[in-house]
Amino acid sequence: MSEWQLSGASIFWGLVGLGIAFGIARGFVTRLRDNAHNTRLRTYLDGRDASFKAGFLTGRRWLASFIAEAEQARDRRDDYLRSKSHPARKSAEIVKEVKQEKRALAERLKFVEFQLKSYEEYFPQLEEYRDLILDERVPLSAGSDNLEELETTDPSQLFLSREEWEGLSASERNQLALDRYVARSKSDWEIGRYYERYLGSLRETSGWVVTYHGALRGFEDLGRDLLCARNGAVEIVQAKCWSRSKSIHEKHLFQLFGTTVHYRLANVGVKVTPVLATTTSLSEVAAEVARALGIRVDSISLPSSYPMIKCNINLSTREKIYHLPFDQQYDRTQVSRQGECYVATVKEAEHRGFRRAWRHQARRAV
Repeated sequence: MSEWQLSGASIFWGLVGLGIAFGIARGFVTRLRDNAHNTRLRTYLDGRDASFKAGFLTGRRWLASFIAEAEQARDRRDDYLRSKSHPARKSAEIVKEVKQEKRALAERLKFVEFQLKSYEEYFPQLEEYRDLILDERVPLSAGSDNLEELETTDPSQLFLSREEWEGLSASERNQLALDRYVARSKSDWEIGRYYERYLGSLRETSGWVVTYHGALRGFEDLGRDLLCARNGAVEIVQAKCWSRSKSIHEKHLFQLFGTTVHYRLANVGVKVTPVLATTTSLSEVAAEVARALGIRVDSISLPSSYPMIKCNINLSTREKIYHLPFDQQYDRTQVSRQGECYVATVKEAEHRGFRRAWRHQARRAV
């Protein structure tokens, strides 16, 4: 073998050795970097677990801080100003101060968002007043509970402009507000209540006396959305208005069965039937559980609209009053006696001799 061939082979194997050494070194550095990243991640996750274990409020404070820190990590302008070819250190300090203020504001904003979300989760009735509270036409004042103002303000004005409110007749205002209420986008909670009301209307028009237990009791409804009574029998209805892509699982059947047993113990001798009304299907196991526990499953779709104006006759005064779905007493109003009914339009309600509650009939925009 010639000297040139030996030299070439040495170079080749030298390069191979350097490549192997470089690969090992790179893998070692990558492992160190990954270990450091995993340690930081583990610290974050431990902090998250500890915070949420202490309580949702503490957990949401942690999450607000984490989001604000993530936003800060995206902003590296001060690093660039310091490290560029002609550093601008004074500008970098100013940018750093702005970033710190931005992070603090972002954290406070995110926590306020979580705080408001908590209020709506634990007190979903607040959604009924949310828009009224922010409407400048409602005369609210600091230092007062403002409950009377909220309860006596006609909620139909939320769906109308000032010009519409002042220019239309009461009947026209009420119908336009109803049309817009039906057409507007709704939160998941509102869709759930919409479904419960639809199911209740079907029952009431079939002769059942319906108590809208879920709407009236909120989180204390014990899993009973509707209590329906007729001829000495009671049906406890749990409503699930879900996307068809989701399935009902057995835990929901167990809850319904449990609340049915609880009701039977408190009402001995009453025939009680548990009913699950849903827009979607049950899992295979859930279907077996429903059959075994004697739970009837009603598959009922939710239409985009239905006759939802409640025409009620006052038991003591015999006054004929109609209620729109955004009126305060709507869920407390039952349609069960002769002459009471559901109608689709304000014109039909008034043609039947019903009027809207006085406080919503004559009150003008404030």
